[in-house]
Amino acid sequence: MSQGYITEEIGKVTLNQPEVVTLLSPIRDAQYLKSLQNPTSTAPDAGLGVIDNPFFFVAGHYPGGLSPTGAPEDRTYLLWFGSPKGTTNEKPQFSVFYAKVHPERYVPNAPAETWLDPPVLLVSYDQISSDVVNWADNVFTAAGYTPSSPGVINVPNNVYVANYGYVNYHGAPSTVTLNFTGTPELKQLHMVYDMLDDTVLMYFSIVVPNWNPGTKAQYVYKFPVSLLKSQQSINQYAVSGLTPTTTSTPPPNDKPYFLGGLKFDSTVEQTIGNALVSFIWGNTLQMQSAPQFAISFDWYKLGGFMGYKPSNGFLPAIYVGNPVYMVHYNYPHGNSLMAIAFADIHKNPAQPQIYYQPIITNYGYSFPAFGGTQLPENLGSCPSSYGGNTYYCIPILGFAGLLDTFDLGLNIDKFGSIVPGESFGIHGTYAIPITLPPRPDWGGISSMRMKVLYIAPIFHQFQGYGGLSFAWTRDSVEIPYYPEMGTCRPYLTTLPDGKLKVTMGGYHADNYIDGIAIYLDKSAISPKGKTLVTVPPLIFGQTSPGGSYYVISGYNSFNTIYRGVVAHTFGKKYARVYLNINAINAGFVNIYTRYRSRSAPDLQQMYGNSPSSNSTYQPVLEGNFGTLVYATDYSYNMPYYLGYSRTSKFRVDGQVLWVNIRQSSSPAFIELEGD
Repeated sequence: MSQGYITEEIGKVTLNQPEVVTLLSPIRDAQYLKSLQNPTSTAPDAGLGVIDNPFFFVAGHYPGGLSPTGAPEDRTYLLWFGSPKGTTNEKPQFSVFYAKVHPERYVPNAPAETWLDPPVLLVSYDQISSDVVNWADNVFTAAGYTPSSPGVINVPNNVYVANYGYVNYHGAPSTVTLNFTGTPELKQLHMVYDMLDDTVLMYFSIVVPNWNPGTKAQYVYKFPVSLLKSQQSINQYAVSGLTPTTTSTPPPNDKPYFLGGLKFDSTVEQTIGNALVSFIWGNTLQMQSAPQFAISFDWYKLGGFMGYKPSNGFLPAIYVGNPVYMVHYNYPHGNSLMAIAFADIHKNPAQPQIYYQPIITNYGYSFPAFGGTQLPENLGSCPSSYGGNTYYCIPILGFAGLLDTFDLGLNIDKFGSIVPGESFGIHGTYAIPITLPPRPDWGGISSMRMKVLYIAPIFHQFQGYGGLSFAWTRDSVEIPYYPEMGTCRPYLTTLPDGKLKVTMGGYHADNYIDGIAIYLDKSAISPKGKTLVTVPPLIFGQTSPGGSYYVISGYNSFNTIYRGVVAHTFGKKYARVYLNINAINAGFVNIYTRYRSRSAPDLQQMYGNSPSSNSTYQPVLEGNFGTLVYATDYSYNMPYYLGYSRTSKFRVDGQVLWVNIRQSSSPAFIELEGD
């Protein structure tokens, strides 16, 4: 019975009926949680308030990682957020805890002590606060900004600080005060096993009491797996942090280290920053100030040919987050998406090496960048020239904002885990469960439901394009609606019993939370049978090999960059384009196939063109083939250009779309359906 799914027919077990089970409860498991090892003054009874963010994590299989020093071993752990008694989700004081899992003992709904080793504090909120304050003081002092007191720094707005990034945001005063002090609230936690030195990279996000849009929220610890095996805590070590490094030498693996705030390279940050700086929807230029993000090993999906794999000393990763968000609200509501591929997070986990895709400049000649007489395998970096050919080097990312301007859009509360998705073409997808509140987060528990976000690379669909595209389920995924609770922070897993499930916090009306798992059928996370929604993301161009970068955006007479131009259709047969706000009266959709990718306008022709104002480039609309032209009368001035007109459904058969919309002041939303 316990390994199946219970139906209303007593005694009968079926394998397709979802079931909610309790993993860890501050009520049921109170005695278990009281036995915490390595308690501190801030966490002696943590978990007796609320339990949130439970997920399973495998810290590798071999002592020594890729250089084994012994036989394989079970390293499965359960991690969670816990707060002391007397606290609720309204004002949590979350610390991070873990316990070793015994999979052979696991039975759904069984008390924690029957299948978990005693709980252990991994890191407490006051330790996190101390490490963040020390790191911020070091970074800003090195940049020439002396803290007025520990953790409080005054910086002129619109400056770019080394090892930190931008501090500017919409409506910022002339001097921005960054205050990293106070009890931080943990928001997201993602563990990545680094098999290159048998360590764990602990990426997490916090919001401090005096947070503003210039305050970094995403950080990373590194610690050896031996800490988990010996049931130790980061708190037991004097973790003062490491000076941010841009060298090729990875951090030591002898003890825990706080590596500071997550940051993208300056090319990506400053190119997007230059393009967005004058537009109100770019609420912040500090791209890690929002707590909503996820990061994972890339599952060998993207960088294999370039040699970005552990056997060559690289730990490739995929990241998705919320880089900009709603204006006028002093909280980062997740109405944007940015997905980015990292070539390596091993050498510098806080400032990863971004994956740059080589694109040959010889249009119509030696067309593929890879294979044959072109680039060989395992280069490990993108060359501006090789073998007599020259190459653009385009960062593999996708960026989309203003996603909450339409009913089909998103306002993300939390990202879950990133896992391999189904295959649509060469590389396939990533799948990420997400939870969404309404805009702007007024509805709370009633709307904390789960959708699935998919990410797919499309740089092999078009020669000359390097980027990532998004799609999400139009409706909530097919898991039960539990009248007792909402759901939050979802992680997909088959651990520990081999059955697909999502682990998450069960959020109740009185701000009580416990750790639950909902068993799923695979169809719940598959895009098959579901209507998806996507938008064309912003992508990058380069003026010349080794030259400057710019953002490629859709046509707009005001040079605004509300949307991109190219979207993946995620294996769907049919599409319908919503022209959205201020679309005037015409939309153009070019439907491309891979076999016609040499035909004009090939996206490769963007590269080498000089960007227009604000470091953007709007390609000229090509209307001579594969084009659907949609014109409408009712979208024009009915009233004030607010038409939300849409095309009829048309067939795409999984091919890439090029979408140009005249003057629209928000993204083009594309509805995808049919398998």
